[in-house]
Amino acid sequence: MNETPASSTTPLPLWRNRAFKLLFGAQIVSLLGSGVTTVGLALFAYQFTGGASATAVIGNALMLRILAFLLFSQPAGVIADRVSRKKILIAADFLRFGLLALFPFITTVWQIYLLIFAINAVTAFFTPTFEASIPEVVGNEQYVQALSFSRVAVDIEAVAAPAVAGLLVALFGLRWVFWFDAFTYLFSALLVAVVSIPHAAKVTTPLSWRTFLSEITHGTRVLLREPSLRQALTLSFAEATAGAAAIVVTVAYVRDVLGRGETAFAIVMAGLGLGSTLAAILLGRATGRYEQGAKTEAVLHGRRHRWAARALLFGGLMLGSLLLPGVLMPPLFVFGLLWVLNGAGQALIAIPSSTLLAEHTVEEERGRAYAAHFALTHVCWLVTYPAVGHAAAKWGAPVTFTAAGIVCLLITAAAKAFGQGAFGAHTHPRQRQTEPA
Repeated sequence: MNETPASSTTPLPLWRNRAFKLLFGAQIVSLLGSGVTTVGLALFAYQFTGGASATAVIGNALMLRILAFLLFSQPAGVIADRVSRKKILIAADFLRFGLLALFPFITTVWQIYLLIFAINAVTAFFTPTFEASIPEVVGNEQYVQALSFSRVAVDIEAVAAPAVAGLLVALFGLRWVFWFDAFTYLFSALLVAVVSIPHAAKVTTPLSWRTFLSEITHGTRVLLREPSLRQALTLSFAEATAGAAAIVVTVAYVRDVLGRGETAFAIVMAGLGLGSTLAAILLGRATGRYEQGAKTEAVLHGRRHRWAARALLFGGLMLGSLLLPGVLMPPLFVFGLLWVLNGAGQALIAIPSSTLLAEHTVEEERGRAYAAHFALTHVCWLVTYPAVGHAAAKWGAPVTFTAAGIVCLLITAAAKAFGQGAFGAHTHPRQRQTEPA
């Protein structure tokens, strides 16, 4: 069985893969809309409540966002392995279109909370299902390159969304920010509707409360059964720690420690996205060349394991090392370069993690596996967001950066221990039976 060819046919380049291009377009459009709404929510909350009360509204809304992900993503994964993923994606986009269109008519704070929770509950169905569909559309050989493009799409959203939101507010008013997002979901649904997603085997066991409770933990068991997946999940905590430090504390460091304005803050945050984009592109090209000579699935699987495990650990070390000098209060130029490396380090964890997840799952369990990964990685952010925020309030930004660096290094050491065997022999998922639900 080790002589199974890596591919029976030469796959089309991604730029000629119509299904991937349509899905990638849908991802960019919907991400841009989501980013615009994130900016619009801050402005809307400020107009709606005024002053310091706006920060409490935004904080509560973000907590509800994470809570919706945690409550609904794993049940969504069970459903995604039983029904058409294409139908789930289209239905989720239409629901989000309807919910976002209601936002300009809000009159009370509890309505903000209700809509934010509902929109992100639907997103908990969309995102893992979308991610689980990519391996089926692009094939095993091009999955890493597809992940790199997806990472670039996320970074484009981070850079472009604030500019688009500002333009919409200036030209048309705040309500058009939300209507713009609503129409991006409608456009995304239309793109998905014309995509041909290859048929994947579906779970046929009748669903009951007993089997549902078993299946809802199946994705978590998938993540824990392989040393490399345990290692990747552990390093997701380092990614969330460095990411929370950037998102929560950077503005305080730039404004209060360096004494710079909003332009400097925007440039530094753009550097974060630039680093992530460059790392994603370079990783996709380097791994493509490294994997190109693999003649069998077993050889490809082994090579993919080696580069993924090394990239994960290097990403964790990079994040810890670049955060440690925070207590020395680096000047703006040095700080900007460190934040470029911050973005690169996060990409070096995110892309190999998704790669290993695809390597260690078969089509009929991917919905549950990706949903569990989505939920558990968001638990990391649920912890790091408030922890980093409280640390910065108590110790200040420079000390918080250094403390976050120490945490990242400790997590990387733990991941090294949890991943013992990650370079050893592995059974490819296509050569074993799927774990019973």
